[in-house]
Amino acid sequence: MEATPTGGWVMRSGRTASRDENSSRVETFGTRAQWRGAAVLALCALFACAQARAQDPQPAEQPQPQPQKPAPPKQRDRVYLTDLEGTWISRDYLERLRASRAPHATGRQAAGIAIKIQREGNSYPIAITNFQRVVLQAIIDVQPEAKPKEYRLAVAQEDRPGIRASELTYIAFRGERSADGVFRTLSIAEPTFAKRRFLTYLRLSEPLETLVNRLVIAGQYVDADGNYYEFTEDGEATLPDTAFAYEVSLDPGHASCELLLSHREREPEGTQRIGFAWAGAELRLYRVTGKKTPYKCAAKPFAVLKRQ
Repeated sequence: MEATPTGGWVMRSGRTASRDENSSRVETFGTRAQWRGAAVLALCALFACAQARAQDPQPAEQPQPQPQKPAPPKQRDRVYLTDLEGTWISRDYLERLRASRAPHATGRQAAGIAIKIQREGNSYPIAITNFQRVVLQAIIDVQPEAKPKEYRLAVAQEDRPGIRASELTYIAFRGERSADGVFRTLSIAEPTFAKRRFLTYLRLSEPLETLVNRLVIAGQYVDADGNYYEFTEDGEATLPDTAFAYEVSLDPGHASCELLLSHREREPEGTQRIGFAWAGAELRLYRVTGKKTPYKCAAKPFAVLKRQ
């Protein structure tokens, strides 16, 4: 790409433009039979000449000294977009979430939160979010910086041929492969939410919602009357009077309290909304009112749960 020459170390995600059919057209002369006959004669003549040269005695060639070639320069450690593909979560966000078990409160405090890089066809979109809004761009190149283990992503609003240098912005990152050659931790200076401050991001080995469910609420509980409640890591909620597929809200704008709601994909018509809060070892559940966000939670819980 004219904007960012690869120089042999850039992994590109751009597409190759098709050739103009008119420019590649070649006129032909003669019939197909004439061409076939000429080709046979040419091959026969070539084979005969090769035989004659093989039969003629040839003086032994003296070995010529070969010029000493300089040692090739040491190549940088390459990083391809496939090395970076996946979901990356801010370590600061995870530590806060693990300590508080309150995604809304954590989302209001943390800076950069999550980055997802996933191949789509020949392109590599990158989504950066704080769970309240998302910035979606396309990665054009991944390039090394001058210092070892430092790189940058060249990104644009879309991946298309002919992108100019003025359309590119850059996201700096640092990283080192683990013993098995995989990046599991990156230090990324994303420009929108973290304001180009380097933050540590961890690569997730499981779906984000599974991790959030486990850290926040997954478990088996009973209330004061001995009624059974369960919230699984896979997102199944069982209450004394109902059961539904749930997800934990990560957007602080959804409600004034922490919120469970019907899973958007597994139960798109679902209307379940339950507020919750932790008070030490107790899980308190609240009724939620309102027809649109931000929902409001009742002042008093309708159930106080303890783990079994």
